[in-house]
Amino acid sequence: MNNFATLKLKKKIIYEFVYLLRKLYVMHHFRTTMKQLTIIFGLTLVAATNIFAQTAITADSLDKKIAAHFDKYRPELFRYSGLTTYGETQTTFDKKQIETELQLFSEVKNSKLLNKPTATVFALCHNILIHTPDNGKSFLKLLNQPTTNEDIIGLLYLEIIFAGEFGEQLAVDNLESNNKEWSKAWAGYLSSFAIYESSIPRIEKALQQTDDTEIKQDLISALMYISNPKSIEIIKQIIETAKNDEVQTKAIFAYAELAGYDGIKYLESVKTIGEKSKEEKKSSIDWLKKETSPKNKFGTEVTNDIDFIKRFGDIKSPAIIWMDKEGLLNEKKAKKPTPLTKDKKDKLLDLLIESKGFGLEAVKGQLFLSIEPTDIDKLLTLRQMCVYSPNNFTKGRLNTIEILVRYLRNAKK
Repeated sequence: MNNFATLKLKKKIIYEFVYLLRKLYVMHHFRTTMKQLTIIFGLTLVAATNIFAQTAITADSLDKKIAAHFDKYRPELFRYSGLTTYGETQTTFDKKQIETELQLFSEVKNSKLLNKPTATVFALCHNILIHTPDNGKSFLKLLNQPTTNEDIIGLLYLEIIFAGEFGEQLAVDNLESNNKEWSKAWAGYLSSFAIYESSIPRIEKALQQTDDTEIKQDLISALMYISNPKSIEIIKQIIETAKNDEVQTKAIFAYAELAGYDGIKYLESVKTIGEKSKEEKKSSIDWLKKETSPKNKFGTEVTNDIDFIKRFGDIKSPAIIWMDKEGLLNEKKAKKPTPLTKDKKDKLLDLLIESKGFGLEAVKGQLFLSIEPTDIDKLLTLRQMCVYSPNNFTKGRLNTIEILVRYLRNAKK
């Protein structure tokens, strides 16, 4: 396949991925706002419209050299831009490929590509994050520079997620930047993708220090998505001291999500300061009374994707093969999932990680009924693996894992 044809396929898959990103972010009981969707998904949509056009017209010889390398070795970042069976990933890299990619990294560090990276450069970074993680982290840290280029911001989002806790700390570094627009861009990222509890102290500090209304709202959302019950107190302080109606509105929304059923009494006592907060207070109380109960305090419900089972139940990925042997792909069982034993749950999580998330849709109901707080670390590893080879199912898998992690952290209360 020539470079032009490959470019067209890459462009198509990124458009498909961005289209999925624009779908409703929150599954089941989690609510969201159009403003939040606009901030996160608008950035990524704009990024997709130009990213590969820029790559196509570059005259930089090093960029062409990297592209030529990927004509021989398919980059995992764009594996699903070509003819590939779902469930495929490259888990081993030959010595020659590793040496070549590390050499290309060294050349990038001494070139203008470092300050004006292309999609090909990010594909190189992605591969190195897989086979030589320490070098990959160093590479990503160098690429993580303030920019107004929406192409680069969109690619950084993907790599930040893939880099796990290290990546999220880079996102918080960006939040703390003196560059206001850069800080806002990453407050927006954290408002939907923050998940590591180690980020909480820095997010809380930034929340207390900023006077920017939009950043305040985004950071309230970030604490909500991380879902450490201890954050309830700072959210209550914001509700009680807010002088801005929109900030209080966001805090009320976040409190309802964090406190669940047990928060109804407190919300009923809240004194709102404007029409938006008044409306959100009523909406949150109504939602909690309708969707939650003493037995299900957060209204959480996770069900299996039967359509996924019908379409992909014959794919020979490690997780799917095991599910089939265990009878978990049977449609009747999938519609009425039951808890797994601890050994089978542990085995399933390991196989899903090995399969880079492929098959999660078929057993998320069983996982929801089986997981315990001690499984959070494995779920976070699985989250990273879902971005190993991004594809049309990546966003949904991230949603599912974030719901499961939030559920477990709330269960610790």
